[in-house]
Amino acid sequence: MNNFGRAVEILVAGMRFSMDDFNIEGTVPFDNDPLPNESEIRIWNLSRDTVAKIKRNEPLIVNAGYKGDVGVILHGLISDVRTRREGVDKITTLRVLDCEDLSKRTVKDVSYATGTLASRIIKDMAAQIGLPVAQFELYQDVRYTEGYTASGAATEIISKVAEDCRTHAYINKGKLYIRNLRRGKDELFKLSQDTGLIGSPEFFVEESAKGYTVTQQLQYRVTTASVLEIESEFYSGRLYVRSGVHTFSRTGDFTTQTEAVM
Repeated sequence: MNNFGRAVEILVAGMRFSMDDFNIEGTVPFDNDPLPNESEIRIWNLSRDTVAKIKRNEPLIVNAGYKGDVGVILHGLISDVRTRREGVDKITTLRVLDCEDLSKRTVKDVSYATGTLASRIIKDMAAQIGLPVAQFELYQDVRYTEGYTASGAATEIISKVAEDCRTHAYINKGKLYIRNLRRGKDELFKLSQDTGLIGSPEFFVEESAKGYTVTQQLQYRVTTASVLEIESEFYSGRLYVRSGVHTFSRTGDFTTQTEAVM
């Protein structure tokens, strides 16, 4: 893959904005927790009438890639629209949540009997937030021998119970995932300098994980739980993506950067 033929399109309010016609830049993050991620999209020199059609809570889709190979990197809801002048240009900045704000979806003192399984609690809380469940596979379905009381934001309860089960819970493109990053049949990406790897992976170590920060040419298919098969001078091996960000522009960065664990 080379870095020519960049393609980005924004679909919103029945309109389409292509990088062929507009200067467009943006960052689209993704991670392995159930809190909404906020992307930022910037479009140059939209007319006043066009901007007036783009409103908060309007669905927005970003497709990105290279000519002939383009896919969705963001499907969310606009949280803010602002336009400012910079010299002779007008820049409209859209902030977009990858799902609606779920912090107000709360429960209060919901009691579960002794022996209740974690899967039951997670499924109940998933129903509270109302998102479709794309995957549901617990590493260990914990049984709460003394019962369980759920109180607070449903997303936080899901996260805590999933953690008890040594499992990740996260939201991606408007869907809920309950799964382990290292399990499943996720697409494997072989990365070397010949196939899009930029620079050398940078090692990191934490109390509970170690891995590498990996930068590659933008790849819309790479997201949370993708599998990277790295071949580089300083590291070769398999990594599992836990978080990252797609960055795009006409002439600047057009990359996918990930934190991937061993």
